[in-house]
Amino acid sequence: MWQKLLQKKYSLLLLAVYVVALYVILNKAIVPFVLTVANSELFTGDSTQGGEPTQVHDDRTAMALLQCNRFVQDKFDEKATLAFENTAYQAWDIGFGRFLIKSQVNVTEPNGATGRKNYVCELKHTGGDLAEPSNWKLQGLSLTDVGAPSP
Repeated sequence: MWQKLLQKKYSLLLLAVYVVALYVILNKAIVPFVLTVANSELFTGDSTQGGEPTQVHDDRTAMALLQCNRFVQDKFDEKATLAFENTAYQAWDIGFGRFLIKSQVNVTEPNGATGRKNYVCELKHTGGDLAEPSNWKLQGLSLTDVGAPSP
């Protein structure tokens, strides 16, 4: 094997260049990227802030629901009337102060049009009082039309 490498004039030099290039790419690009992702907000947080594999209905998720309702309300005209389904909701405490809430809202627009929307809200409690709106950060919100609310 070494004889074939030595027979070609630049084979050994190219092999050395490839090994050095791989080493540099690994240390200057790949490892810093992996460390940045590992140290991101996604993987860090206060481990005492729970996390449950199943749905949870407690004081923390109830407060998360109220904050989601506030974020949903911000998406509509201030003259629109919103009626939130605060009892029939699904909530998950996904750990590190993050919550996932799934619920519905009945919307009456200023022009009289009514409709029901499902929403899914992901938010993070950044610390402090749960009732303080400034202590919550919206991570994502999805609204989908369901139709007219049932009477």
